[in-house]
Amino acid sequence: MGKNVRSFMMLSAFFFLFLGASTSAVTSIAAINDGTELAYKLNADNDRQVKAKLAIPGEEVYSGAMIVNLIRTEERDIDIEVGGVLYSRLDNYTSFNPSAIRLTQKYKATYSRDESGYILKVSFTSL
Repeated sequence: MGKNVRSFMMLSAFFFLFLGASTSAVTSIAAINDGTELAYKLNADNDRQVKAKLAIPGEEVYSGAMIVNLIRTEERDIDIEVGGVLYSRLDNYTSFNPSAIRLTQKYKATYSRDESGYILKVSFTSL
């Protein structure tokens, strides 16, 4: 009788272990499927074809949030001026407080270059 009970307990333990592993596998496969569907939806507009038509030239318009991101970039080698305030390339702005720049405002960029064509400063003026 003791052998049958032990055998039944081992069988039930293996069954619940198999059930748990199967449940974990199903949730993992579902997560992978959801990630694949998300990646497909994100790349749906990317048709991998060369466009024969160029974009319409015009003014470059930046949002305030984009400018704050440019100011916070550590590897930049240009000065940035926003509304008359100069943010030097030599200073560290990783903990920059963006309250002086309106994040939803649209800005127009003006580039200052040297004789060889390198950009020295970008001035942003609000539209």
